[in-house]
Amino acid sequence: MSQENVEIVRRGGEEFNQQFDAEKLDLVLFAPDIVLDFSNAVFDGAVFRGYDGVQEWFSWLRGMWKRQQLEPEAFIPIEGGQVVVPLRVVSVGRDNVEVVARIAAVVTVHDGKVTYMKTFQSKADALEPVGLSE
Repeated sequence: MSQENVEIVRRGGEEFNQQFDAEKLDLVLFAPDIVLDFSNAVFDGAVFRGYDGVQEWFSWLRGMWKRQQLEPEAFIPIEGGQVVVPLRVVSVGRDNVEVVARIAAVVTVHDGKVTYMKTFQSKADALEPVGLSE
C-alpha cells in the first residue's frame, strides 16, 4: 500500500504544477474532508478544510504568485498511510522575481485520497512526528 500512497502524492504534486494556471484545482485526489495544515510553515499558519478550503488556498497562491512549481526531492513512505515529502518550492512573483524555498510535508492518504497534509520548515522537522530522524 505504501507505494500506492507514494504514487498518489507524486501525482498530486504533478497536477498542482500542471494546473497552477487553471481557474480551479482538480480535487480528484483529495478526500472531501481534506485538511491542509500550514500551522508550522508558510501561509501565516493557516489551516484550510474541505474542498472549499483547498480552493481558497489555491486562489490565495494564484493571487500572490504568477507561477509556482513544486519540486519533490524524495517520497518517504511511512506506516499508516503517510508519506514525507521534502521539496523545493519555486515561486515567481508578479514582478518576475523568483523565490526558492525548501520545506517538507507529511501527507496522509486513506482509501486512495489525500486526507491530511501538514507542512514543516525542514525534512528533519517533518520526520520527527512520524518517529523517524535523518
